[in-house]
Amino acid sequence: MTTTVFLVVLISSLAYILGGFLVLIRKNWPERTLLSLVALSAGLLLSIALLHLIPHALEDYHDSSLFILLGFLIMYFIFLPGTFNGKNGVENSGKSGATGLTIGMLLHNFFEGLSIGISYASSFELGVFVTIALVIHKIPEGLSYTSVMLAFLNGRKKTAIYLVIQGLFTWLGAGVAVLLSEMKDFQETIVAMGLSVTAGIFLYLSGAMLLPLINRGTFKSTPLFFIAGILLFFILHSVV
Repeated sequence: MTTTVFLVVLISSLAYILGGFLVLIRKNWPERTLLSLVALSAGLLLSIALLHLIPHALEDYHDSSLFILLGFLIMYFIFLPGTFNGKNGVENSGKSGATGLTIGMLLHNFFEGLSIGISYASSFELGVFVTIALVIHKIPEGLSYTSVMLAFLNGRKKTAIYLVIQGLFTWLGAGVAVLLSEMKDFQETIVAMGLSVTAGIFLYLSGAMLLPLINRGTFKSTPLFFIAGILLFFILHSVV
C-alpha cells in the first residue's frame, strides 16, 4: 500500500507543478490575463470550499463548523498586522496576500496527500477514484495558484520555489497518512477536521482577498472568469 500511495502522490505533485509551470514558461503576462486567472481561481476555491470540503467535513464530523471558523480566523490574524501597521492596504497586499494564499494551499495540499493515503488504506477502489479526481484537478489548481502568486510577488523565481514547496506538502500529508493507517477509528475525524480548517481558509482567500483584488480591476470580462471558475468545479465534479 505504501508504494502505491507514494507513486500516486508523485503523479499528483507533478500534475500540480506542471499546471504552475504552464504559467511560468511565458515571460510577460498582461494584467487582464493575470486578473482573469485570479478570478478563475477565486471561483474555483469558493466552489471547492462550499460544495466539496464543507459537505464532506460536516458529514464525517458534527463539530466541523468550529474548525471552519478556525480556518477563517487563521487568515484573519495573518492579515491583521497589515491592518494596523499604517501601510496602505494596496501596497501591502502583495506580501500578505502571498502569505495567506500559500498557507491555505499548503494545508490543502497536505490534507489532499492525507486523503490519498487514507483512501488507499480504506480500499483500493476508493484510492483509484481519489487518484483520478486529484490528478484531473491538480493541473488547473497549480495554474491558478501560480497565476495568483505571480500577481502578488511579481517574480518568477520566487513563484517557482513556492510552487515546488506546495508539491512537497502533498508528500508530507501522505507520509502522515501512512503513519496513521493503523488508527482506523480516528481517520475520518482527523481528515474531517483538516478539511474544515482548509474550507475556512479557502472562504477567506476567495471572499476577503481574491474577490476584492478582482473588483479593483477595470476589465469588464473579469467577472465572467469568476463564474467560469465555478463552472469549472462542476465540470471536474461531473467528470470524476
